[in-house]
Amino acid sequence: MTHSSTSENRGEVPADYSSFDNFSFLLSSDKMIGMFQCFFDEGGGEDHGFIAVCGYVASVERWKRFETDWRAMLKSHEVPYLHMKELAHFNGPYRKWKGDEKGRIAFLRNAGALVCGSADYGFLCVARYADFEKVNRKYYLAENFHSPYALAGRFCIARANSWMREIGRTVKEIDYVFDRGGPDVAGLTELMHRSNCQIPSFKPSRDTETEAGMVQLQAADYFAYELRKAMVDHSNDRYRKPEEFRKSFQAIMDVAIDQGYYGESELVELCEASGLHKR
Repeated sequence: MTHSSTSENRGEVPADYSSFDNFSFLLSSDKMIGMFQCFFDEGGGEDHGFIAVCGYVASVERWKRFETDWRAMLKSHEVPYLHMKELAHFNGPYRKWKGDEKGRIAFLRNAGALVCGSADYGFLCVARYADFEKVNRKYYLAENFHSPYALAGRFCIARANSWMREIGRTVKEIDYVFDRGGPDVAGLTELMHRSNCQIPSFKPSRDTETEAGMVQLQAADYFAYELRKAMVDHSNDRYRKPEEFRKSFQAIMDVAIDQGYYGESELVELCEASGLHKR
């Protein structure tokens, strides 16, 4: 990615840059070459009993093409963004699809195709609140790992770092961006700092009054919502075939996923491996 010499010298961001360009402009041009980025969002919450952090990695170049194609796709369906919770309840710009299932499915099918055609790999981690609280009563878990969200986010970053090494790259060549609305941004930030890992950025997925949204986070929102829905709908089923899930979930299943899970036994194992003291 190149910038005009005038903008480079003055440290300015050209007015016609997209949100992705504006974010990438913070990095020097030499760092941009061959870099990768991960975008993460979360689904679930304490009311669901679990948190799921999900996201995708791709090169900067592929994410740039994704943004162009994504915005064109949104325009073709005459919606300003993808936000799965609003879409599921036919709120906001999705009111027009209430009673029009074909229109909604076509939108999600096109969105899923863009995700699958752009992402190199996916990551997810699920952590259960009740198990976290139970193990925390025995070990100093919260003092060291803060929350299920922070722990799941840490897992995803660690696995993405491993993926980078597997493809012959270094962790200095990847950046992490999380949706700003996470339940424990401070905990995740502190945990990554203490782990001597790269501190993620936290950005909005949609435009706000003061900041342009990063549409790459909308792909992570799609993933997180569908995973949350699948876990709720199939809470008693440990194994299911892909074709048994919702069509909107099937639309993003072509991306290979690295999965993690923190239930009681996994949390106890983590505490013991980390040398945490008992209370």
